[in-house]
Amino acid sequence: MGFVFYDAETTGTNTTFDQILQFAAIRTDPELKEIDRFEARCRLMPHIVPSPGAMRVTGTTRARLLDASLPTHYQMMCAIRAKLLSWSPAIFVGYSSLRFDEHLFRQALYKTLHAPYLTNTGGNARTDALRMAQAALTFAPQALTVPVGSDGKTDFKLDRLAPANGFRHANAHDALADVEATIFLCRLLMDRAPDVWSTFMRFSNKASVVDFVSGERIFCVADYFFGCPFSWFVTPIGANQVNPSEFYVYNLAIDPEELAGLSDDQLVERMGHSPKPMRKLKSNACPMLVPCDEAPPITAGMRLGMQEIERRADLLHTDEALRNRLNAAFQTSIGVWAPSPHVEMQIYNGFFSNPDTVLMDQFHAAPWEQRPAIVPRFADQRLRTIGNHLIHVERPDLLCASDCQEYDRARARRLLGSDGDVPWMTVSKALAQLEDLIAKCEAHEHELLNGHRQHFIECSQQASALIRASTTGAA
Repeated sequence: MGFVFYDAETTGTNTTFDQILQFAAIRTDPELKEIDRFEARCRLMPHIVPSPGAMRVTGTTRARLLDASLPTHYQMMCAIRAKLLSWSPAIFVGYSSLRFDEHLFRQALYKTLHAPYLTNTGGNARTDALRMAQAALTFAPQALTVPVGSDGKTDFKLDRLAPANGFRHANAHDALADVEATIFLCRLLMDRAPDVWSTFMRFSNKASVVDFVSGERIFCVADYFFGCPFSWFVTPIGANQVNPSEFYVYNLAIDPEELAGLSDDQLVERMGHSPKPMRKLKSNACPMLVPCDEAPPITAGMRLGMQEIERRADLLHTDEALRNRLNAAFQTSIGVWAPSPHVEMQIYNGFFSNPDTVLMDQFHAAPWEQRPAIVPRFADQRLRTIGNHLIHVERPDLLCASDCQEYDRARARRLLGSDGDVPWMTVSKALAQLEDLIAKCEAHEHELLNGHRQHFIECSQQASALIRASTTGAA
């Protein structure tokens, strides 16, 4: 199976509410030789306020954001989806994609009435080059030169790691340049850390992770937090009853007998303290897993010896009551997310039904004039909300005057943050951040930042005028 390397440049770092502005992808064969490449850009959606900091980093001007010659976000996403499906099946690879690009891309598909799980369905698999680079530092430390930041911690930022290993990254934070840098690093990993590479290829597939965890009573799981590598001997003792893709694993560096005597409340409290007794293992998130005999020296519990590690695993697997208490305490400590009123935060509120999936395809295939009649037929309220929003953005002339005015007022309230403490960037938040940036920026950045300030001021004025007019009209 070949690969699709991809990257996105965005309006900010909020993967739920920000927007893709540029998307790039390169298709390669299994040996990472390029076969094809694709790039797309779009203009700013009218309800999105870009982060001033992100615009400064990428050098995106107000003129580019508002360039009417660029496709709309919906048009761009339709083109991206068509291209990636034509390249499938493949292993999709990004850099820090499991934490950022993947979530943003899923949101972009979801918010344009497409099935969101393109990269890990239909025979596709996914992995993350950042996690591979971090794993290489643990399991093959000579494979890459990893720079160290001013805080003395390793720095895995792509624009630092790739140049440190010989890549000319003159155009960092351009999506296509970042894709090329990611492929460069992956070629090094394939050549210099073949065991790490093959492990990540194996576990890019969810089924392979499930098979490994189900077949190993004790194994090593590694990860990377706050610039430091970690590794634990673990044993699986349960699963998330709501999301079967998540396993619960117990950290065998902690003697389970020490926890057995705690009350239920004490056990819940203990789950939040380090060293943590239990962790979630997401089978669809490319975990770093190796057998015990390949565990690195930093593995917690290594000094106990395997005989003691096995004794602790045996105790857990023979004591069903203790396992049940641990699983219950862990689930309680994680908590349950409260339902959100915002459709963007409802993406994981269940899969779409087959009839709704068929209607989604019909929506995209139909002329715009026919689409308003399709939207009310969706059984899922999320799809009705998204469908109406798309029509308002793309073809507001197809809505009746009163509906269009109501959507315009909702957009104005969103831009201004009129509904209280909202989780997205508003004009007032952006202006406050911008003033701080302008006070500290270099002289050559003034024109770019002042252009965005003018855009935010105009957005605020227009939105405020619309709300005032609607209030006067209602009175």
